[in-house]
Amino acid sequence: MATVLVKYTLPQTLPRTEVMKLFEKSIEIFAGMEGLHSKQFCYDEKTGKGLSVYHWNSLEQAEAFFSPIFLKNFEAKFDAVPSYEIFDTLLLVDNRVGDTLTHN
Repeated sequence: MATVLVKYTLPQTLPRTEVMKLFEKSIEIFAGMEGLHSKQFCYDEKTGKGLSVYHWNSLEQAEAFFSPIFLKNFEAKFDAVPSYEIFDTLLLVDNRVGDTLTHN
């Protein structure tokens, strides 16, 4: 399993409602995506900082997704250059489904 943290700052702070509209346009990209367990869209309206948290089935799938094409598309959509870190997820507690997953 892998967790990816993507951080960025918008060039101008936008109201939460405008950012939400941008995020909602992305739902169709991520809904049902193979290997992606979840994605959280986060935004701080006061600072214009955004954070996306991805949980992938494997490190390989995460690394494949975060390609130069992803970075170029992200920059075009949000007018911001993201930074990202990929982590090996050792343990996941999911209270929504009452499950704990371990990655050996």
